[in-house]
Amino acid sequence: MRPRWLVASGVGLAQLLAFGTTYYLLTVLGRPMHEDTGWPLTFVYGGMSVGMLAGAVFAPRIGRWIRSHGGKPALSLSSLLFATGLATIAVSPSLPVYFAGWVVIGFAMPAGLYDAAFGTLGRLYGLDARRAITTVTLWGGLASTTFWPLSGLLVEAVGWRGACGTYAAMHLLIGLPIYRLLLPAAEKVNGAGAPAGEGTAKPPGLSRTGSAAVWALGVVLIAETLVASIISVHLVTLLRERGLTLAAAVALGVVIGPSQVSARFGESVFGARFHPSLTMIVSMGAIMAGVALLIGVPTPAIPLALVLYGAGIGLVSVARGSLPLFLFGPLEAPVVSGKLGRPLAVISALAPSLGAFLITRTGATATLSVLVVLCAVSLIAALILRRLSTELHREP
Repeated sequence: MRPRWLVASGVGLAQLLAFGTTYYLLTVLGRPMHEDTGWPLTFVYGGMSVGMLAGAVFAPRIGRWIRSHGGKPALSLSSLLFATGLATIAVSPSLPVYFAGWVVIGFAMPAGLYDAAFGTLGRLYGLDARRAITTVTLWGGLASTTFWPLSGLLVEAVGWRGACGTYAAMHLLIGLPIYRLLLPAAEKVNGAGAPAGEGTAKPPGLSRTGSAAVWALGVVLIAETLVASIISVHLVTLLRERGLTLAAAVALGVVIGPSQVSARFGESVFGARFHPSLTMIVSMGAIMAGVALLIGVPTPAIPLALVLYGAGIGLVSVARGSLPLFLFGPLEAPVVSGKLGRPLAVISALAPSLGAFLITRTGATATLSVLVVLCAVSLIAALILRRLSTELHREP
């Protein structure tokens, strides 16, 4: 068996590549695509939404596939699909071909991003996978920091098409070998391959408490995803409505990334002492406090609000991976995550447009107030989930 730190770091590196070439691809390449092709900018950015909606169709099936066969086949396939989609975008002569490339990338997302990686680590290490999951999120948290400047360099050197082609090659030369050579074929460690219920919580379908826990987890993640997706796209606009200049708003937004990574590092050091349901509560409380502070605090205090928000977002990623594992066991956790992956992908795809509508119709303050309410709903659901987690582990 390969060392756990090596497997987790390898998967983390592949996740950094996956996020950097999907979610963060258009941040730098979007405008050069528009300027070079003349395609409407809304259509260029809409490609990602099309891909996410396409991926939502397959998310539940991926979870069941990981339960049956482990994560190695799914993650390996994702590398091939990411490469194919990016290569298609690189050579696309028209918008239909461009959208087709994003559809292929969308198919890869549920098989190759966090939920699949977390499910794979759960099948590998059972309930001891928490630290490995945190390691993966530490790598993933560096995606924007790494790929925004890299994309800028590639655009200058080889253009946006060359950049997409380079990223396609990286999936074949880096991501695929990591998954094929580093991940073990056998995934029955620490009881992970035992039937659900032997040393783990019952699968959610076998008890009313388990079903309630799935619903509560869904409410937590859907509300949080809606908040995070709106803020990630519209933060600069929201800050500028507070009277900040564009340069100041962008500079303040940079605070979020280091806050995420710092929170995840702290979780890797101290998190094992606490149940992941408590991590989820703390993360949602931090997000709500950060968003609430953005409404009315003086400008010098805005960095504190963004630090709280960033720390909460960082912890949510860890809890999203480890909490289903502790609630439902290594076999059922990928299935639950796959089922929730469909509504989460739809929310992520639609949230930017919803955020733009709210800001345009109601203004920044009212939009932030709506987000605070959503955070409160998510926090209440997290508190309920903690109670349900206690009941789940009392069941025979």
